[in-house]
Amino acid sequence: MKKLIIKMCAFMILITLFTGCHQQNKLYSFETKKIDDQVILILKNTSNKPIDLSLKDQKIKCLPASKQSVFIFKKNEFKDTYYDEIEAKESTQYQEYNNFDVDRITDISLQQLNECIKKTKNDKKKCYGEVIVFLYQNKDLVDIQKHDFILKGKEKVIAFESSNGWDDTKVIENIYVKK
Repeated sequence: MKKLIIKMCAFMILITLFTGCHQQNKLYSFETKKIDDQVILILKNTSNKPIDLSLKDQKIKCLPASKQSVFIFKKNEFKDTYYDEIEAKESTQYQEYNNFDVDRITDISLQQLNECIKKTKNDKKKCYGEVIVFLYQNKDLVDIQKHDFILKGKEKVIAFESSNGWDDTKVIENIYVKK
């Protein structure tokens, strides 16, 4: 009986090694949310360095350690194979930019959120980034929106509106520059 168990374990290890089903050291984790006609992959950088992620024609550049971003798809365009097609690598061309402040105006009665990103240093750096807004109604997630932007001057204003009623938000800014 002992030999049979050893043989079964060895066989399972061989199958795992040859089929590629072994645990990989992933740079990210993800969860899937389905909201209305969208499928949203929420990705979190689990490494201690900024990473770049890509899937189909969507890209996330320089996602800082422990921060989140999203890939958003129409429900009828999303395929289960996408989970295996996410490419991740350490970000080598970009670095995180932290010299900014955020002024945010949230008007729940009008269902609007306006965010103004302002540089705190008077530099000439061209910044790239994304703002992700998670909208909640009674603590339930009802919408996620993402806006990619380029900050050439001193500030950038971004407006978010949703047809889904919401009463609370979570906002993530990821801003980076070329090295």
